[in-house]
Amino acid sequence: MIAVTGGAGFIGSRVVDRLVELGHSVRIIDDLSKGQQETRSDCEFIQADLRHPDETMRAMEGVETCFHLAAKIGGIGYFHKYPATILSNNGLLLSSVFEAAAARGTKVIYISSSMVYERTTQFPTPETAVMDSPPPITHYGFSKLVGEYFCRAYNEEHGVPVVICRPFNAYGPGEFGEDEPGIAHVIPDLIKKVLRGDHPLEIFGSGNQMRCFTYVEDVADGICRAGLDAKAEGEEFNVGVSTPVAIKDLAAEIWELCDREEPFELSHIEPLVHDIQTRVPDTSKIEDLLDWRPQVELTEGLRRTIAWIRDAVKAELRA
Repeated sequence: MIAVTGGAGFIGSRVVDRLVELGHSVRIIDDLSKGQQETRSDCEFIQADLRHPDETMRAMEGVETCFHLAAKIGGIGYFHKYPATILSNNGLLLSSVFEAAAARGTKVIYISSSMVYERTTQFPTPETAVMDSPPPITHYGFSKLVGEYFCRAYNEEHGVPVVICRPFNAYGPGEFGEDEPGIAHVIPDLIKKVLRGDHPLEIFGSGNQMRCFTYVEDVADGICRAGLDAKAEGEEFNVGVSTPVAIKDLAAEIWELCDREEPFELSHIEPLVHDIQTRVPDTSKIEDLLDWRPQVELTEGLRRTIAWIRDAVKAELRA
């Protein structure tokens, strides 16, 4: 049995889909804290609050492999607004899941984040940079780095088999986001602003920040490849596109794809503290060791995402 914690979430649900496509029996473990979401009828579902060790131990019974995605997450504004929530909740999740894994003999594929590289000066950034750079400044990045130390500690002391995946800026259909600026991830945030008619289009900072946006189904496929291939055990992988795009160029492309008639114009608001300027992965390890590469180019991924959000906005207005 394979378990996916956070399996009703944005990335987690795609990991579930991919595992089922590959013929695996999957148990979704989620607390549905982001609201009731549809889960696959061909998967076992357990609603559990994994901050509590007893619930976690029960949910992990019979699980041979666990993809651990459950976490408190949001856009850059979320990291600044809820630092204590992030640290306390993610810490409890880590402790409960790894204790259960040690007791059950479960392999853990830990879904970390590119945020562990917040203070690196190496671009493109190899996996080894996490040990060569100062620790992250944001509470979210730090909490994800702590999770990686949980992997190493439980592997060394208890023999828990582990794999670490660091996704880079996942986006795609299924993530609607919040209305408060900065709380949502940047792509759904920008798409919603463009669709509702904002002009000029408001962004944080100069717009020169560089990111590598990776379509969510590609991220899920990379995670599954790393989690299921025996060659990946004990390794850590960047999972993402390696071609960066500036936020201002991303905004311009979204504007064009949404068929806005007005001239494209940006309004710049004060950047949030610790908004990282550059995040570009070196993906040679996952390409060479696991023969994995993303398949969906940014323009096509944006088209699919815009169509989904447009339909979601219409449904919200009808409700």
